[in-house]
Amino acid sequence: MDQFFVHSVQILGRLSPEILLCVGFFTCICFILFLFRFFGAIGLVCYSIAAVIIANIQVLKLGVFSWIEEPVALGTVVFSTLFTTSDLITEHYGPSLAKKTIYLSFVVQIFVMFSMLVVIAHPELGSSKSHVHQGLEVLFTPSLRLLLASLIAFVVSQHIDINIFSALKKLHGRNFLWLRGNVSVLISGFFDTVIFSLLGWIVFAKTPLPLNTVLIGFIGFSQVIRIFVSFLSTPLLYLSYRLKPNDI
Repeated sequence: MDQFFVHSVQILGRLSPEILLCVGFFTCICFILFLFRFFGAIGLVCYSIAAVIIANIQVLKLGVFSWIEEPVALGTVVFSTLFTTSDLITEHYGPSLAKKTIYLSFVVQIFVMFSMLVVIAHPELGSSKSHVHQGLEVLFTPSLRLLLASLIAFVVSQHIDINIFSALKKLHGRNFLWLRGNVSVLISGFFDTVIFSLLGWIVFAKTPLPLNTVLIGFIGFSQVIRIFVSFLSTPLLYLSYRLKPNDI
Protein backbone atom coordinates (compact mmCIF):
# COMPACT_ATOMS: atom_id res chain seq x y z
CA MET A 1 0.00 0.00 0.00
CA ASP A 2 2.86 2.38 0.82
CA GLN A 3 4.13 2.06 -2.77
CA PHE A 4 0.75 2.75 -4.39
CA PHE A 5 1.65 6.19 -5.74
CA VAL A 6 5.12 5.07 -6.79
CA HIS A 7 3.63 2.22 -8.83
CA SER A 8 0.98 4.58 -10.24
CA VAL A 9 3.68 6.94 -11.51
CA GLN A 10 5.54 4.02 -13.07
CA ILE A 11 2.41 2.86 -14.89
CA LEU A 12 1.53 6.36 -16.10
CA GLY A 13 5.15 6.84 -17.16
CA ARG A 14 4.65 4.21 -19.85
CA LEU A 15 2.15 6.47 -21.61
CA SER A 16 3.18 9.03 -24.20
CA PRO A 17 3.35 12.71 -23.20
CA GLU A 18 0.38 13.46 -25.45
CA ILE A 19 -1.78 10.82 -23.75
CA LEU A 20 -0.69 12.05 -20.32
CA LEU A 21 -1.83 15.52 -21.38
CA CYS A 22 -5.29 14.13 -22.20
CA VAL A 23 -5.41 12.17 -18.94
CA GLY A 24 -4.62 15.37 -17.04
CA PHE A 25 -7.36 17.27 -18.84
CA PHE A 26 -10.09 14.68 -18.27
CA THR A 27 -9.03 14.36 -14.62
CA CYS A 28 -9.64 18.10 -14.21
CA ILE A 29 -13.00 17.93 -15.97
CA CYS A 30 -14.17 15.01 -13.81
CA PHE A 31 -13.28 16.85 -10.62
CA ILE A 32 -14.99 20.04 -11.82
CA LEU A 33 -18.17 18.08 -12.59
CA PHE A 34 -18.06 16.27 -9.25
CA LEU A 35 -17.43 19.39 -7.17
CA PHE A 36 -20.09 21.42 -8.99
CA ARG A 37 -22.72 18.69 -8.78
CA PHE A 38 -22.32 18.02 -5.06
CA PHE A 39 -21.03 21.34 -3.71
CA GLY A 40 -22.23 24.00 -6.17
CA ALA A 41 -20.50 27.37 -6.00
CA ILE A 42 -18.35 26.31 -3.03
CA GLY A 43 -17.01 23.38 -5.06
CA LEU A 44 -16.06 25.59 -7.99
CA VAL A 45 -14.35 28.11 -5.72
CA CYS A 46 -12.39 25.34 -3.99
CA TYR A 47 -11.35 23.89 -7.35
CA SER A 48 -10.13 27.30 -8.52
CA ILE A 49 -8.00 27.78 -5.40
CA ALA A 50 -6.51 24.28 -5.65
CA ALA A 51 -5.87 24.63 -9.39
CA VAL A 52 -3.88 27.85 -8.93
CA ILE A 53 -1.62 26.18 -6.36
CA ILE A 54 -1.23 22.98 -8.40
CA ALA A 55 -0.52 24.81 -11.66
CA ASN A 56 2.18 26.95 -10.04
CA ILE A 57 3.91 23.77 -8.86
CA GLN A 58 3.50 21.91 -12.15
CA VAL A 59 4.92 24.81 -14.14
CA LEU A 60 8.32 24.14 -12.51
CA LYS A 61 8.67 21.01 -14.64
CA LEU A 62 9.39 21.16 -18.35
CA GLY A 63 7.93 18.55 -20.68
CA VAL A 64 9.03 17.32 -24.09
CA PHE A 65 6.59 16.42 -26.86
CA SER A 66 7.20 14.67 -30.17
CA TRP A 67 5.63 17.42 -32.28
CA ILE A 68 7.50 20.39 -30.85
CA GLU A 69 11.25 20.92 -30.50
CA GLU A 70 11.20 23.43 -27.65
CA PRO A 71 10.69 22.34 -23.99
CA VAL A 72 7.26 23.15 -22.61
CA ALA A 73 6.28 24.27 -19.11
CA LEU A 74 3.69 21.87 -17.72
CA GLY A 75 0.70 23.07 -15.73
CA THR A 76 -0.96 24.72 -18.72
CA VAL A 77 -3.85 22.25 -18.76
CA VAL A 78 -4.74 22.71 -15.08
CA PHE A 79 -4.36 26.46 -15.34
CA SER A 80 -6.51 26.61 -18.48
CA THR A 81 -9.39 24.90 -16.66
CA LEU A 82 -9.44 27.86 -14.27
CA PHE A 83 -11.07 29.87 -17.04
CA THR A 84 -13.72 27.18 -17.43
CA THR A 85 -14.58 27.27 -13.72
CA SER A 86 -14.53 31.06 -13.82
CA ASP A 87 -17.09 30.98 -16.64
CA LEU A 88 -19.22 28.48 -14.74
CA ILE A 89 -19.22 30.69 -11.65
CA THR A 90 -20.06 33.77 -13.73
CA GLU A 91 -22.83 31.95 -15.61
CA HIS A 92 -24.59 30.52 -12.57
CA TYR A 93 -23.63 32.77 -9.67
CA GLY A 94 -22.63 36.09 -11.23
CA PRO A 95 -19.40 38.02 -11.91
CA SER A 96 -19.15 39.27 -8.31
CA LEU A 97 -18.45 35.80 -6.92
CA ALA A 98 -16.14 35.02 -9.83
CA LYS A 99 -14.00 38.08 -9.05
CA LYS A 100 -13.97 37.26 -5.33
CA THR A 101 -12.66 33.84 -6.29
CA ILE A 102 -9.74 35.50 -8.09
CA TYR A 103 -8.66 37.38 -4.99
CA LEU A 104 -9.28 34.42 -2.71
CA SER A 105 -7.08 32.22 -4.92
CA PHE A 106 -4.43 34.96 -4.94
CA VAL A 107 -4.41 35.26 -1.14
CA VAL A 108 -4.38 31.50 -0.53
CA GLN A 109 -1.43 31.09 -2.93
CA ILE A 110 0.53 33.67 -0.94
CA PHE A 111 -0.48 31.99 2.34
CA VAL A 112 0.72 28.59 1.10
CA MET A 113 4.09 30.03 0.08
CA PHE A 114 4.73 31.81 3.39
CA SER A 115 3.47 28.94 5.56
CA MET A 116 5.77 26.51 3.72
CA LEU A 117 8.72 28.86 4.13
CA VAL A 118 8.24 28.64 7.89
CA VAL A 119 8.28 24.83 7.74
CA ILE A 120 11.34 24.74 5.47
CA ALA A 121 13.17 27.09 7.85
CA HIS A 122 12.91 24.54 10.70
CA PRO A 123 16.31 22.91 11.33
CA GLU A 124 16.88 19.32 10.23
CA LEU A 125 17.55 16.53 12.72
CA GLY A 126 20.87 15.63 11.12
CA SER A 127 23.71 17.68 9.74
CA SER A 128 22.67 17.12 6.11
CA LYS A 129 19.41 17.93 4.38
CA SER A 130 16.98 15.06 3.89
CA HIS A 131 15.38 14.25 0.55
CA VAL A 132 12.06 15.52 1.91
CA HIS A 133 13.60 18.85 2.89
CA GLN A 134 15.29 19.23 -0.48
CA GLY A 135 12.02 18.44 -2.26
CA LEU A 136 10.13 21.01 -0.21
CA GLU A 137 12.78 23.62 -1.00
CA VAL A 138 12.45 22.99 -4.73
CA LEU A 139 8.65 23.15 -4.68
CA PHE A 140 8.00 25.92 -2.18
CA THR A 141 10.88 28.33 -2.49
CA PRO A 142 9.96 29.41 -6.01
CA SER A 143 11.62 32.02 -8.10
CA LEU A 144 10.13 35.36 -7.08
CA ARG A 145 10.04 36.45 -10.70
CA LEU A 146 7.96 33.43 -11.74
CA LEU A 147 5.60 33.85 -8.79
CA LEU A 148 5.08 37.55 -9.53
CA ALA A 149 4.67 36.91 -13.25
CA SER A 150 2.15 34.15 -12.58
CA LEU A 151 0.05 36.13 -10.11
CA ILE A 152 0.02 39.30 -12.25
CA ALA A 153 -0.99 37.34 -15.36
CA PHE A 154 -3.62 35.42 -13.38
CA VAL A 155 -5.36 38.48 -11.94
CA VAL A 156 -5.32 40.46 -15.20
CA SER A 157 -6.45 37.61 -17.46
CA GLN A 158 -9.19 36.42 -15.09
CA HIS A 159 -10.70 39.90 -14.98
CA ILE A 160 -10.62 40.03 -18.78
CA ASP A 161 -12.33 36.63 -18.97
CA ILE A 162 -15.10 37.55 -16.51
CA ASN A 163 -15.75 40.94 -18.09
CA ILE A 164 -15.99 39.56 -21.63
CA PHE A 165 -18.17 36.64 -20.54
CA SER A 166 -20.49 38.96 -18.56
CA ALA A 167 -20.76 41.46 -21.41
CA LEU A 168 -21.70 38.75 -23.92
CA LYS A 169 -24.23 37.27 -21.51
CA LYS A 170 -25.91 40.67 -21.09
CA LEU A 171 -26.02 40.95 -24.87
CA HIS A 172 -27.36 37.46 -25.64
CA GLY A 173 -28.97 36.32 -22.41
CA ARG A 174 -28.74 32.55 -21.99
CA ASN A 175 -28.29 32.11 -25.75
CA PHE A 176 -24.91 31.58 -27.43
CA LEU A 177 -23.34 30.04 -24.35
CA TRP A 178 -20.73 28.36 -26.57
CA LEU A 179 -19.79 31.74 -28.06
CA ARG A 180 -19.16 33.62 -24.82
CA GLY A 181 -17.40 30.61 -23.31
CA ASN A 182 -14.90 30.24 -26.14
CA VAL A 183 -14.40 33.93 -26.94
CA SER A 184 -13.77 34.92 -23.33
CA VAL A 185 -11.39 32.03 -22.67
CA LEU A 186 -9.35 32.40 -25.85
CA ILE A 187 -8.90 36.18 -25.52
CA SER A 188 -8.15 36.17 -21.80
CA GLY A 189 -5.96 33.08 -22.17
CA PHE A 190 -3.87 34.87 -24.78
CA PHE A 191 -3.26 37.78 -22.41
CA ASP A 192 -2.41 35.38 -19.59
CA THR A 193 0.15 33.49 -21.65
CA VAL A 194 1.78 36.58 -23.11
CA ILE A 195 1.98 38.45 -19.78
CA PHE A 196 3.39 35.48 -17.86
CA SER A 197 5.85 34.43 -20.56
CA LEU A 198 7.24 37.90 -21.23
CA LEU A 199 7.48 38.85 -17.54
CA GLY A 200 8.72 35.49 -16.22
CA TRP A 201 11.16 34.48 -18.92
CA ILE A 202 12.34 37.80 -20.38
CA VAL A 203 11.52 41.00 -18.41
CA PHE A 204 12.17 39.70 -14.86
CA ALA A 205 14.75 37.07 -15.84
CA LYS A 206 18.39 37.65 -15.00
CA THR A 207 19.30 35.62 -18.09
CA PRO A 208 16.38 35.96 -20.52
CA LEU A 209 15.44 32.94 -22.59
CA PRO A 210 15.73 33.19 -26.38
CA LEU A 211 12.68 34.93 -27.82
CA ASN A 212 12.11 31.97 -30.15
CA THR A 213 11.84 29.59 -27.19
CA VAL A 214 9.37 31.88 -25.42
CA LEU A 215 7.24 32.42 -28.51
CA ILE A 216 7.08 28.75 -29.53
CA GLY A 217 7.62 26.71 -26.38
CA PHE A 218 5.60 28.86 -24.01
CA ILE A 219 3.23 31.25 -25.79
CA GLY A 220 2.57 29.17 -28.91
CA PHE A 221 2.19 25.81 -27.19
CA SER A 222 0.08 27.28 -24.38
CA GLN A 223 -2.33 28.80 -26.89
CA VAL A 224 -2.73 25.46 -28.64
CA ILE A 225 -3.53 23.83 -25.30
CA ARG A 226 -5.97 26.61 -24.39
CA ILE A 227 -7.84 26.18 -27.68
CA PHE A 228 -7.97 22.44 -27.04
CA VAL A 229 -9.24 22.90 -23.47
CA SER A 230 -11.72 25.62 -24.46
CA PHE A 231 -13.40 23.63 -27.22
CA LEU A 232 -13.56 20.40 -25.23
CA SER A 233 -14.93 22.27 -22.21
CA THR A 234 -17.83 23.78 -24.17
CA PRO A 235 -20.17 20.79 -23.55
CA LEU A 236 -19.43 21.19 -19.84
CA LEU A 237 -21.01 24.65 -19.88
CA TYR A 238 -24.27 23.23 -21.26
CA LEU A 239 -24.12 20.16 -19.03
CA SER A 240 -23.76 22.43 -16.01
CA TYR A 241 -27.46 23.39 -16.25
CA ARG A 242 -28.37 19.74 -15.69
CA LEU A 243 -25.85 19.27 -12.90
CA LYS A 244 -26.45 22.48 -10.94
CA PRO A 245 -27.64 21.52 -7.43
CA ASN A 246 -30.88 23.15 -6.33
CA ASP A 247 -30.32 23.01 -2.59
CA ILE A 248 -26.93 24.77 -2.41
